[in-house]
Parts: sequence; C-alpha cells; structure tokens
Amino acid sequence: MTAAKARLVRGLAVYAGVLLVLCIAVARSYALGSPERPVVLATVWSAGKLVARAEVASVGARTAEVDKAMAEAPSPQLVYETVTGESRMATKPDWLFAISLVPGRDGVMARMNGKTAYVTPDDLLARQVYDHGINHEAIGLAAGADVPLIHAMLSERLHASARDIWGSAVIRRIRVERTVPSAPPPVRITADNMTHAMVREATLDIAHYLARSVDDDGRFRYMVDATANRSLAGYDWPRHAGATYFLAQAAALSGNADLRYATLRAAARLRDKGLVACGDYKCIGQEDIVEVGSSSLAVIAFVEIVRTGIDESYRPLIADLARFLRSQQRADGEFMHQYDRHARHPIDVQFVYFTGEASLALARAYVLSKATEDRDAARRALAYIVGPAWHFFGNRYYFGEEHWTCQTMAEVVDSPSDPALDFCVRWQRFGRSVQHQEGDSPQDTDGSLGIDPMITPRLTPVASRCEAAVATLDAATRLGLPEAERRAIDRQTRRALAFLLRHQFRPGPTHLFADPAAVHGAIPGSPVDFQLRIDYAQHAGSAMIRWLEVVPELSSQP
Repeated sequence: MTAAKARLVRGLAVYAGVLLVLCIAVARSYALGSPERPVVLATVWSAGKLVARAEVASVGARTAEVDKAMAEAPSPQLVYETVTGESRMATKPDWLFAISLVPGRDGVMARMNGKTAYVTPDDLLARQVYDHGINHEAIGLAAGADVPLIHAMLSERLHASARDIWGSAVIRRIRVERTVPSAPPPVRITADNMTHAMVREATLDIAHYLARSVDDDGRFRYMVDATANRSLAGYDWPRHAGATYFLAQAAALSGNADLRYATLRAAARLRDKGLVACGDYKCIGQEDIVEVGSSSLAVIAFVEIVRTGIDESYRPLIADLARFLRSQQRADGEFMHQYDRHARHPIDVQFVYFTGEASLALARAYVLSKATEDRDAARRALAYIVGPAWHFFGNRYYFGEEHWTCQTMAEVVDSPSDPALDFCVRWQRFGRSVQHQEGDSPQDTDGSLGIDPMITPRLTPVASRCEAAVATLDAATRLGLPEAERRAIDRQTRRALAFLLRHQFRPGPTHLFADPAAVHGAIPGSPVDFQLRIDYAQHAGSAMIRWLEVVPELSSQP
C-alpha cells in the first residue's frame, strides 16, 4: 500500500469513528425515557373529527367535558391515549424535526406560559401528517412528518404564533399507546396463527369494499381519502382492469351475486368505453397513444370472467386483444409498450411492469384459446425477461418488480431446470433478505419489505410480491424443488399475508374515519397512509386468493 493510500485509509477510519461516536451520542441524548408524570388523555371523536379532549387520571376515567361531548356528539367514540415515553426533540432544522417521530406511535407535547398542548398520533393520523414531510417522487420516497401542519396544530392549541412557540416553548417527543373501550384489541394475526378462514374472510371484505365502489356505469371510486370518505382525482385503465380481475376471482370464490354483478358492471365499462381500434386490431385505451398494459390486464380480467363461468360472451374479445398484444412483440420476445393509433404503428419504448403483464395475459389467453401462438409468445417474453433483459453486472444480487413475471412463470414453465423458475426462486430469496423481522422497528412491520426501519413500509409492494411468491411456491411444489426451498417461500408468504391482514381496515381506527362503513375491508397505502386506491385492494386480494388455492396442497407441512 502506498503512503497516500495509507493516509486515505487512516483518514476514512477516523471519519467513521467520529461519525459513530456522534451517532451514539445523539441516540442517547434523544432516546425515549419515562414521562415526567403519568399522562392519560381522553378524547371524543365524531365522524373523524376531534370534539373534546381532557387529561384524566387513568384509562376509563372521564370528565364533565368528556361526558358532555359523549352525550351531544353524533355517533361519538371515546379513545384514551396514554403517554408511555418522552424525550428531547430537535426542532431545527425542519427536516430533522420531521424525521424525529415514529409514524403512528409518536406525537408532540409543548409547554409555554403555563399551558401544555398535545398533538397525539391520532391527531397526526387524522390529518395525514406522517410521511408527508420529505417527498422524492423519482425514487418513491415519502418520510417524515409535515412540520408546518404540526406548527399549525400547536399554534391553535396554545393560542400563540408558530414563531413564538418555536422560540419559547419546551417541545418534547412523546410515545403513546391507544385504548378504545368500545373496541377491545383484536388478536394479533401472525404467520403462526393465521388460518384459511381468516384469509378468506379478509379477501371477501376487500372484494365487497371494491364492489361498493363500482357505480352503475362500471366506474370505480379510483382513490379515496379514508379519513374524509372523499374521492380523489385520477383514473387509469390498467388498474380498472386489475380490479375487475380480482372481483371476478372473488365472485368465483364466494358465489356472491353482488360481487358477480359488480364484476360485470366493471367489465362492461372496459368493453363499451375502453375498447378501440389499434390499426387492424382491438385494444384498450382512449388516447391517441395507448399502452399495452391496459389491454394486457383486460385480457387477464376477461379470461377470469369466462373461465369461472361469469359471462362467456367475453371470449371473442380475449382473442382480439391477444392478437393485438402479439402484434406488439419484437422478435427477441420483448414488447413495444405503446401504439400510436393515429400513425397506425407501434412505438418501441418500454416501461416497468408491461412486459410481465403482457406475458401473463397471453399465458392466460392460451388456457382458453389453446392457440400455440399465445403460449409461444408468452414463453418468448418470459425468456427475454429472465435472460437478455436482466444481463448486467450484479444481476444475481438485485431484482426489480417481477410480480407479473413470476405469475407467468407458474403458468408456462414445465421443467425444474427452467431459467425462469431459477430466476423467481432467487427473487424470493432476495425478498426474504429485505423482509422485516419482528422488532426491526417501533412500528408493526413484521413481514413487510424494506431496508430502513425509518421508512414506513408500503402495503402494495408486500401484496404484489406475495402474489409472485405464491405463484413461485406453486411451481416449486409442482416441479419438485427441494423441501427446504418450498418451506422458506411458504413461511415468507405467510408472514407477508399476516402483515396485510393486520393493517387491513377490518375495521381499522374507525374513530378517525368520517364513514367507517364505507371503507370497511379496504387496504390502505401504508399503516399511516389512509389513501385507498383500487390497485391496493386488487394486489392484496389476488395474493390472498392465490394463497387459498395453492396452500391447501401444502397443508400437511408445518
């Protein structure tokens, strides 16, 4: 080693040592300790709004103010929040304050001029403050609390300006435990106590939530703010088709007429409003430039509708759309993801998900058509995805979003030595390496995915990867992979499903919802993000149904 390199190594070692000491010092300085005195807050909520709050001696105690609110507020819910921990808190800069709170567990206490104000986790959840402080759309990062909103809430409660509060008040972080007397805490679902009955019931609750959201014209409530039961802007055909697919799955599982009729309304909208000409073929979309994802997921939905006997009339549309998808495939197996309807030619660009969706659509179309061109196109696409498309340095140690890919693999692979099966098994190993364990975070994250305990895990990546994991488990069992591998994937899927079930709104924190019945069964964006989008429900529900289909074959395994 040269002298220059030796100096560089020594310098880096010193830097790392100093940084470690600083991190330890900060962690100790801001670590939670016991609260200075016992604090229990009794809060009355009505239709998602806070109507009264008082400090009481213990859980179960009430004050005149609380009694009055319980008597006068419509459909009141009484909730107790017990302060179990307290610590110093960095208030500047804002970004440091933003990341100082554990989402869903931590709130803020401020003392000023003899007054004490609390902004509790329920306050922050009701206003959707968590994970809205730092946003980086390019990498999908959302973290930290919305500091200006916390400023506003403390200002309102202390009757002072934010500048005065941040200059004079004593600000503390508090850890809180919630008690709802009218709703005893449910049994915590884990991989060890989860049953098929639990999963089936959760699946049908998701389906009924979606079915309630389909209007007479077949349009879903695409995105909903659960706290206000307010529909938000946005819509797209791929997610509409995906939600239709899941409704068809659930209707077949249950035999329920309401689910069947909701499926048919949503499917009819795809057929009557979405079907257009793409040159010599039919496709799904309304713009001049359409994307293959809409047609792919429509095929998957229509196949499920025909396969399960809901409506045979969609069979010809499947063949029409499959022809369009095949026309978009290149010689190497990749798909051209857009089509210019005005110029009447494909556009050779690629986006995430679409090749996997198209391959699965053609594999599912083959189940009905028995057309070798559908099966062969699906196999060529799969070979491309796990071959040339993924050849780069480090490709055995990193994976993208392959949930559609591995579902295709389960449909078409018939050999244990197939590279696609190896690819999906390795992807499941990768998934296990980033699957949170119990105790990784102060939040309830066991079974979720992530590499940082500070980032709240999203539910949809867990659900979509669980779809792929169950498909991989199905193929691994059918093709006789080693038992140890199958057991590992089985355990992985159980932990993921248990995480989804724990955070599904069944019924969820109903005191924070304007209309709890309207969102019952829904799947939120995260444990603290109460926006509901139709694909959140679809991926979770489809994963659960696939698990119900596959796992009984393995029920003898512990």
